[in-house]
Amino acid sequence: MRILHYDNNKPKYIRYAIYVVSIAIVVLLQNSRGALPEIMGGRAMLALPFVVSLAMHEREVAAAVFGALAGVLLDISSVNDGFNTLVLMAIAVVCSLFISRIMQNNIVTALVLNVGATIIYFLLYVVINLIFTGAPLTTRVLGGFYLPSIVYTVIFVPLFYVIVKRIYVSHKTADE
Repeated sequence: MRILHYDNNKPKYIRYAIYVVSIAIVVLLQNSRGALPEIMGGRAMLALPFVVSLAMHEREVAAAVFGALAGVLLDISSVNDGFNTLVLMAIAVVCSLFISRIMQNNIVTALVLNVGATIIYFLLYVVINLIFTGAPLTTRVLGGFYLPSIVYTVIFVPLFYVIVKRIYVSHKTADE
């Protein structure tokens, strides 16, 4: 007869609580005007590299939940009905699957996954929210906002990767 001991999962629950608070802080920083300067017209999408870094250290279900949480918090403050929730959840699951089955978990992989995820996110955003709605799409908009935003977002990858790795290592359970 197997007896379940939930005390073994205490570090996991602490880690999850830290992730929730961290996601809230990252989304708050991202959405607060003046918290981060705009560089060449671009704004950093801080939630994306944080979610990808988190997904690299967690299993698929946890990655999906935290990706969806970050997306919901972003959707609350935007006009996108569920776009961020679906896209961040999908990106988190794919990144978690890549790490668990194909790739190694290191900073180079974090950069590769984040660059890919950021480009995919912005391409989906442009296609769904600009092209399908008939908004004018000019090279000025692409070069003056989206390209600098992609670069500005990727700059935060090493910082978030180190933060998430430190949280994961200091609060992991014996069976992980």
